Amino acid sequence: MKKQITPFLIFCGLMIFVACGSEQNTTEITSSNETTTTDVISVEEPNLDTTTLASTDSVENAGQPDETTTTTDEVADATTTASTNNNSSTTTTNSTKTPTPTTKTTTTTTNNTTTTTTTATKVVDKPIAIPPSTTKTASSNGSTKPELPPLSHTIFDGLLRKYVNSAGRVNYAGFKNDKAKLVAYLDILKNNPPQSGWSKNKEMAFWINLYNAFTIKVILDKYPVKSIMDLNGGKVWDVQKVTIGSKSYTLGQIEADKLLKRFKEPRVHFAVNCAAASCPPLLNKAWTEDNIQRYYEKQAKLFVNHSGYNTLSAKSLQLSQIFNWYASDFGGASNIVKYVQKYSDTPIKDKAKVSYREYDWKLNKQ
Repeated sequence: MKKQITPFLIFCGLMIFVACGSEQNTTEITSSNETTTTDVISVEEPNLDTTTLASTDSVENAGQPDETTTTTDEVADATTTASTNNNSSTTTTNSTKTPTPTTKTTTTTTNNTTTTTTTATKVVDKPIAIPPSTTKTASSNGSTKPELPPLSHTIFDGLLRKYVNSAGRVNYAGFKNDKAKLVAYLDILKNNPPQSGWSKNKEMAFWINLYNAFTIKVILDKYPVKSIMDLNGGKVWDVQKVTIGSKSYTLGQIEADKLLKRFKEPRVHFAVNCAAASCPPLLNKAWTEDNIQRYYEKQAKLFVNHSGYNTLSAKSLQLSQIFNWYASDFGGASNIVKYVQKYSDTPIKDKAKVSYREYDWKLNKQ
């Protein structure tokens, strides 16, 4: 009996010993486990679509090769603390809370090392992309302003053909019904002033048409009127101004400065018309770069040989006041006979006597 009890006692003792050892091990493992409290705040970075924050803390831990994972989805002002049996470390992070980031905290214990990784992702609203705007030229009232038309004498040419006869007389009553077109033409001239690269003929045609168109407008503004001398106290050529580009000119400045002085061309006097009966007849076409030289000759010959303006004979010349007032443009008083001989159909002696006719300022109407 004694022999039978002894093995039994030995077996029980071994079991008690094993049980005690297991309890001790469990205590050690439990006491060595890390207690971690994690509260992390993510700070939104402006103008970024995704912000990723990661922090890793490693501490030595005397544990088993187990793996434990903890996930935290809510964040606020935070303090993260990690402690072990062998080492203890405390990390504190403070920041300003931002709108609802998505945060994940993962704690991994492997081979006696505990690693804590915190990742925060914040989706930031992108700024709204604004497409490039289309720039339009607008007038002061907000409406779209049409592109300015290029230089053209077509409008004026049509008006002259319609309201001026072959003798240069003007139908002012009819012309007044189309005054808006005349104003539109003057606006074209205003917005297309002469350029340095223009030819001599193109620039002369521009100023001649401007002079004639503006003179007609001055008459239409006050029509019916008996004479241009009834306007502005007879000083229309010094008072009335027209704007071209950024400058304003009187009729006198256009004729004297822009035409006669600049180009030294006396035939300008047969091209510009002052709306008086004794003025050289108004051409019933617009002047252009291409036709100006041809019509200079035609108008000069027409004016010199027209009995309504001049009376010619071999020994006597009764001439328009144009040759008297502007004698210097024709080479001086002593050169008048020679100049008239150039265009006269009547043979004229060099010693022909010259006199000047009275000027008729009545309106050159039909």
